Amino acid sequence: MGRSIYCVVTAAGSGTRLGHKEPKALVNLAGKPILHHALRGLEPLGDLAGVAITAPANYLETFTQIAREAALSYPWTVLPGGSSRQKSVYEGLKGLLSFEPGNGQLPANDPTAIVLIHDAARALTPIAQFERVCQAVESGCPAVVPATELIDTVREVKGDTFTRQGLKITPAGSTPDRSRLRCVQTPQGFAGDIIFAAHDRAREESICEGEAVDDAVLVATLGHEQYFVPGSMRALKITYPLDLKLATWLAENPDRD
Repeated sequence: MGRSIYCVVTAAGSGTRLGHKEPKALVNLAGKPILHHALRGLEPLGDLAGVAITAPANYLETFTQIAREAALSYPWTVLPGGSSRQKSVYEGLKGLLSFEPGNGQLPANDPTAIVLIHDAARALTPIAQFERVCQAVESGCPAVVPATELIDTVREVKGDTFTRQGLKITPAGSTPDRSRLRCVQTPQGFAGDIIFAAHDRAREESICEGEAVDDAVLVATLGHEQYFVPGSMRALKITYPLDLKLATWLAENPDRD
């Protein structure tokens, strides 16, 4: 590809919804921690100048040991995440500045650098998805999001939920055209200078996650367009126990969908 590629792997989330007290990234998936799968998934991606892994502050050594045991060929570092995903990404971006610049420029100042933001919880994301995102950024798209088409019909909420005879009931509103909607995934990819500028502006102007739900939306606040590339069902986000069961099957059956 030729461009320097950097990646922030956000792995500081809790495992509460999975039914675990430990961080989600430490939960076992087909014999290895979720984090192990996420880091090994980056291995075939060429031109990786550095990967910053955000972790809960009291699990830094544990995460470091997992990264060591994964025998990664690319440079990496583990650092504390923040109190929210947005703050964790910001800490990860700062961590990328510790790596030797791939072409002599730090990614914060390099419009040719590609910066990926990836959730460790999407541990089985195919390498082809990373490559599609990188290719789209390299082609000139400033913010790239892998996405899949909706399967279910989606309906808006019309009013407040109320309780009747012990049952929670919510008024339903209109039905959007699902052909114009997408389910977004990671890695999201950006030109290096743009994603750093977006996070700097968010801190300066106190733009929180309620206003910018992910990094692509944050970049959009600078006036840049977002672009989709095809996602994959294998890039599911492991959030609930049923997700973990499905991910385990996928990990054990890499050639089957």
